[in-house]
Amino acid sequence: MRIALYLACLTWAAFGSGAEAEVVRRVVPEMPSLELKSTGKLNLKLVPECSALWASPSQPGVFWTLSDSGAKPALTPIRADGTMVPVAKGFWGVVTLKGATNVDWEAIAGDAAGNMVVGDVGNNVSRRKELAFYLFKEPAPGVTEVAEPRKVTFAWPDQSAFPDPDLSHDCEAMFLLRGKLYLLTKHRRDTLTDLWRAEIPATGDRAVLTKLARFDVGGMVTDAALSPDQKRLAILTYRNVWVFDVPAVGEDIFHAPALHAPIAPPMLSFQVEGCAWLDAGHLLVGSEQGDLFRIALTDLREVK
Repeated sequence: MRIALYLACLTWAAFGSGAEAEVVRRVVPEMPSLELKSTGKLNLKLVPECSALWASPSQPGVFWTLSDSGAKPALTPIRADGTMVPVAKGFWGVVTLKGATNVDWEAIAGDAAGNMVVGDVGNNVSRRKELAFYLFKEPAPGVTEVAEPRKVTFAWPDQSAFPDPDLSHDCEAMFLLRGKLYLLTKHRRDTLTDLWRAEIPATGDRAVLTKLARFDVGGMVTDAALSPDQKRLAILTYRNVWVFDVPAVGEDIFHAPALHAPIAPPMLSFQVEGCAWLDAGHLLVGSEQGDLFRIALTDLREVK
């Protein structure tokens, strides 16, 4: 056990110093794809393209979503069936982030302390030299504007060509764990993803990224969601869904016990790009076409 831990520490140290890590690969069980059935429908006027989902920890039954490039710099609170959230005077509409720009919003993360992060991290053809996070407190029910979101910019440390010929610097997935922000890249020429940690400075407007691991996820990562108890991490791709146990210490997520299943959304609602925890045993998944689906963890299988 001590030897294994020592070797693991050497591997992580080498990766942190700039060496490319070996790709982590897991053996998934043979099983038929889960046929996703719509359990809700979004209002496409409010959410033209669901590109992210995040479950509010302080407002039970409320999920935050957003649309990507070209849409307004706004979030929309919804219920699990896609309906609007009722408030004292009718229904809660969109929440605008004042002064923000939606170049290509693709991800939402947050924590139980009320901190939220929107990721302007989309980079479809890897041309962008600067990306951004918007940080703010979760809006209270009925609020329609976040007055002063904090903007923190960053660049991918290992990208030197714009566009990147490998198309490996897109991102649609983030999560907050133990006060740290993590990103998972979306690759277009392979089935890998890179796990990065983003250090958000206490002051200043520039984040520093560190690459931690590389994993063969079997598709293009479109979202990630940390369970409310921070013990499990769900990762969604167009082809499959993973649920990893989060290590009690450290960041070696991809070697942890995991569940997996291939998925088959409807042909006309195939772009599943939002994922959140509905409850301890179910995930809520959203498509850009406006459908919402539920996935039971009991339908997933253990991987080796």
